[in-house]
Amino acid sequence: MAKKMDKAVKDLAKEVKKLRKENEKLAKAVEKSRKDQAESNRKVLALLEERLATPVASADDAEDHPHDENGGFVTAETASEGDGDVPEVSDEAQQDHGEEPEVTEAAKRRAKELGIDPTTVEGTGSGGRVLVKDVEAAVS
Repeated sequence: MAKKMDKAVKDLAKEVKKLRKENEKLAKAVEKSRKDQAESNRKVLALLEERLATPVASADDAEDHPHDENGGFVTAETASEGDGDVPEVSDEAQQDHGEEPEVTEAAKRRAKELGIDPTTVEGTGSGGRVLVKDVEAAVS
């Protein structure tokens, strides 16, 4: 009976070892999937920011966007102060933590065309992201 128990314990130990290896493989696959998803999200965000930074192509397209009293587009820079309920950014949040700014793929390509280092450009996109317009502004 003791031999049967020993064999059963050994069989269970082998099964546990096999399951642990399988679990490690699955954990790695999940981690890779998360990284891939995060990279996809960054690319989509960059494309959206680039798309939003592109001027309107025609008057028909312009109809969908708010205009000021002079017929110009209302942007974040030209919008009125509003009711003042905008939260202030803390000094700590505004500090440069010595990290290189995130640069969109399109901005990297444009910087290469213009012969400048995109990491030296101050970004105006969300979170300080460097956009094509930032690269072009740095050259002029």
